Amino acid sequence: MLSKYSIFTVLILGLIVACSEPPFFMDYRNFKGEWPASEKIVFALNDSTDRPVNMMIYIRNNQHYPFSNLFLIAQLKTGDSLLLCDTLEYAMANVQGQWLGKGFLEVKESKLWWKENYKLPRAKNLSLELEHASRFNGREQGMDLLEGVLGVGFALVEISEDE
Repeated sequence: MLSKYSIFTVLILGLIVACSEPPFFMDYRNFKGEWPASEKIVFALNDSTDRPVNMMIYIRNNQHYPFSNLFLIAQLKTGDSLLLCDTLEYAMANVQGQWLGKGFLEVKESKLWWKENYKLPRAKNLSLELEHASRFNGREQGMDLLEGVLGVGFALVEISEDE
């Protein structure tokens, strides 16, 4: 039987979720504990908006992730044409080795900003490609399997007229 405190907590969390503005676009790709370097993640952005957006990347990791940072290559494309390409570095842990991000127990989710106030082009076949570019210090070769990555997500959040 639920106590009055757990019912109250569920109601408050439901209210917070219901009142927050949902992303214009959000999608996730899940892994079984490791992200193969050969596997680029592609998010098809079929819908468009005239409003500027914030581009967000989400990473779910566990305690098996071997680094305190993460390197990603993000490419915004229309068909085979490259519109944007950035090599991104994100902190995944603080200097004491504690994971950043939110979550309970061993799984953490980090919300990583890529582009703010970006105007999406009106184009067909718009997509985002993500790949990891992590490697050990002193090695040229990247990692074949990036352990500890459970999921990668991407979201477009429309910026309202008030902001």
